[in-house]
Amino acid sequence: MNKKQARVIAKHKRMQITKTDHIIKSKIITQKIESHHKFINAKIVGIYAPMKNEVNIDFLNLDNKKVVYPRVNKKKALEYVLVDDKTKWEINKFGVKEPKNGKIINEETIDLLIIPALARNNSNYRLGYGAGYYDRYLKDNYPLYTIGVIFDNYTLDFIEDFWDIKLDEFISN
Repeated sequence: MNKKQARVIAKHKRMQITKTDHIIKSKIITQKIESHHKFINAKIVGIYAPMKNEVNIDFLNLDNKKVVYPRVNKKKALEYVLVDDKTKWEINKFGVKEPKNGKIINEETIDLLIIPALARNNSNYRLGYGAGYYDRYLKDNYPLYTIGVIFDNYTLDFIEDFWDIKLDEFISN
């Protein structure tokens, strides 16, 4: 199946997760991330603000980590911004919460990048919402390690596009 077809199926499946199960599964995933050696050893971790019933990684214990969030810049590309208690936030046109201010972090300093996914295929390609922001970022930037997060290790037999970037690993509940 193509990614457009897979996206319809995956969105529908994910919206069937109850609120209670969403919280339980998100906590299981964040606990697995916290015990992962790449997370334990990471100094700078790239995360995201969950939306549309994505895995809620707000449960992550990020003490002793520098945290960077993505935002879409004027060139319509992702950049990662270091956040702290002085960070101002805004909602972009896609409804995504992103940092308005802060230091842009060079890609080579991100030790671990955690990326949301609707599903994966058997070759470790991620199915996202289809805008291509993460793939374009990964094409031009090299975080040390990438982990996709999905519910129920949801795998679909979709055909990835030539521009898609394979993630290093997926973590699920």
